[in-house]
Amino acid sequence: MAKKDYYSILGVAQNATKDDIKKAYRSLAHKYHPDKGGDEARFKEINEAYQILSDDKKRSQYDQFGQVFEGGNMGGGQGGFEWPGGIRFDFGGEGGTGGEFDFSDVFEDFFGMGTGGGARTKARERRGKDVRLELDVTFEESIFGVKKEIEFSKLSRCEQCGGSGSEPGTQMKTCPTCQGRGNIQKTQRTFLGSFTQVSTCVDCSGMGKQPEVRCQNCKGKGVVHAVEQLEIFVPKGVRNDEILKITGKGEASLYGGVPGDLYIKLHVLSHEFLRRQGDNIIMQLPLRLSQAILGDTVEIETLDGSIKLKVPEGTQAGDILKVRGKGAYATSGYGRGDLLIEIKLEIPKKTSKKVKEIFEELKEEGL
Repeated sequence: MAKKDYYSILGVAQNATKDDIKKAYRSLAHKYHPDKGGDEARFKEINEAYQILSDDKKRSQYDQFGQVFEGGNMGGGQGGFEWPGGIRFDFGGEGGTGGEFDFSDVFEDFFGMGTGGGARTKARERRGKDVRLELDVTFEESIFGVKKEIEFSKLSRCEQCGGSGSEPGTQMKTCPTCQGRGNIQKTQRTFLGSFTQVSTCVDCSGMGKQPEVRCQNCKGKGVVHAVEQLEIFVPKGVRNDEILKITGKGEASLYGGVPGDLYIKLHVLSHEFLRRQGDNIIMQLPLRLSQAILGDTVEIETLDGSIKLKVPEGTQAGDILKVRGKGAYATSGYGRGDLLIEIKLEIPKKTSKKVKEIFEELKEEGL
């Protein structure tokens, strides 16, 4: 439907006072009143414009969103509005009275816009950037956990002003650029209607306020670049490429908002002879042929220290010997996997004459 310019209908400027609007309405209503032979359609249009522009709240909504609302019947008409493209929203009960519905609440909830509340919404949601780091840990540290001291550069809260951006002892003032709204609105009129573009005010970064005297240390931003040292705890059982999240340790937000989070991607370094598979740890154990055939007790090194392992008689190459509870800690934090020992036979490339004779006899016996 065609969008209406209520100011043009009443023949007043956009900055007209209430008295100007009332005076123009009375003159036109008298001229076009149907009982006096006037144009009934024109009279209804004039009355509709006056109902909008004479009400401070409705006029503010109309000025803010341009010709977004259809017909302007927010008081006693349709009680709704229509977006370009025919998407319509209706409010109120039967008859479409609309009641005391506040459109600024709708737009603030959906778009962070409103007649002043938008700046407060942006302030609540203002959040510093997240920081992402990478950290190397040894295989042993990934199994048992470790405390590490890390150092990194980020935007931190200015200690001099406490993050407000205002020099200590001074006050904040309403931003003159956005008049405290926190955003700048530009309305463009096209043949499809009027479209309002909303952007964050760059002078106050959406806060709606500015320091009367900017903090000398941070130049009014509330944040400064600083190198931070932080002790973190890598929990036991972490895996390669796992990411640790530390809430609130990211960059500080402008003007005292909520800080971001710190994300640390872990790189588990390879071990000389151990590797992880799920919650189990796998290692290879080289055995001489005699040990495999006759059995033996051997001492092996594990992450928990040295243990004695019994190799049963007749052990085959590729057999797996299991030591329970000596693997990796479960990622759930409960329980521990096993140490799986894969048997690998060592066949000598050269043997003595006596050894060869023994194997020749074994060969004749089918062994």
